[in-house]
Amino acid sequence: MRIAVIADIHGNLLALDAVLDDLDRRGGADIIVDLGDCVSGPLWPRETMERLQALNLPTVRGNHDRRVAQDTADETMWPSDRYAQERLTPAQRQALLALPLTLEIAPGVTA
Repeated sequence: MRIAVIADIHGNLLALDAVLDDLDRRGGADIIVDLGDCVSGPLWPRETMERLQALNLPTVRGNHDRRVAQDTADETMWPSDRYAQERLTPAQRQALLALPLTLEIAPGVTA
């Protein structure tokens, strides 16, 4: 089984697409797993979330995903988290919060 792992996208939709295109050129994978920190960043949080939701990848919740989804946007929140939180829809923030902390991808493989 070929497993591709992506992580720390941080709202960089162009980089995500470049990685997925490169994976395609290399013959793909049986499964692509996303290790979280999907949208926090000063680029395209909403658009990145839309792309990831369309891909429906097994995804775990990163620390920035949790912050963007549930924390109060105040002076303790990093600017990149606040930027993402302000641009995501309530449904997108709920989807981030609903992500599991761990996933068993295959027997003996835990994300």
